[in-house]
Amino acid sequence: MLHKLVVAGEGETDMGVCANQQWICTGQDFAPGAVALLLFKLIRQHLPDWNSDNLTAEPAAHLTFIYRAWLKEQSKANKRQVFVGKQVVKGFEVYFRHAVALAEYAKQHDQQMAAYFHDTDKHDWQTLRDAIKAGFRAAEFEQQGLAVVPKPTSEAWFICGVKANPYQHCAQLEAELSGNDRSPERAPKARLGECWDNPDYNRQDLCDLVETLDVTRIDMPSFNNLRDQVKIAIITLCGECRD
Repeated sequence: MLHKLVVAGEGETDMGVCANQQWICTGQDFAPGAVALLLFKLIRQHLPDWNSDNLTAEPAAHLTFIYRAWLKEQSKANKRQVFVGKQVVKGFEVYFRHAVALAEYAKQHDQQMAAYFHDTDKHDWQTLRDAIKAGFRAAEFEQQGLAVVPKPTSEAWFICGVKANPYQHCAQLEAELSGNDRSPERAPKARLGECWDNPDYNRQDLCDLVETLDVTRIDMPSFNNLRDQVKIAIITLCGECRD
């Protein structure tokens, strides 16, 4: 059964922000970001009907948010050895360690899922995703650990639903857009503002946008991979999931 999950991300526009400068928060102290809301919506889409009553439509009641700074501190204290080349590609050890810390928090605090968000940016998408999943695996939380890695950034997922032909040929965005927001024509943030006719959008605008998105129609390799991970996690916890 699923009723709690812990999430970590890069900034307030993705997984969210805590009130009162806390490193870990939930409930009224947590303002979920757009990616956290999108993930929650995706989970509810595939959760069995019988589990729905235990996961209400109010995300903050079920989500615990952890800043990456806290994961970094935990990683420093944890002397777990990382086998570069076998567990993770050199240069990606930090994502492995953060996933380990997040999974260990989940196991210690009755959180049934853990989700670690990071844009692909200029990284290789598969290498980044695999490093995060390897961390969950090392902490014995692989099936319930979600590597939330949009390609190149989360804005690509949002553009899919607001472009001139919504939800059509969205896989192309992963190749067309740049992982560098300074790219004049291919920057995801700028492209989203243009498609949405809202160049000065903020965190709340993105959260409102998620309310209108149809997660069943987003067809992109990076999003489909997340969907597959969510289904595996739900089956692990509930024994079944909805397609």
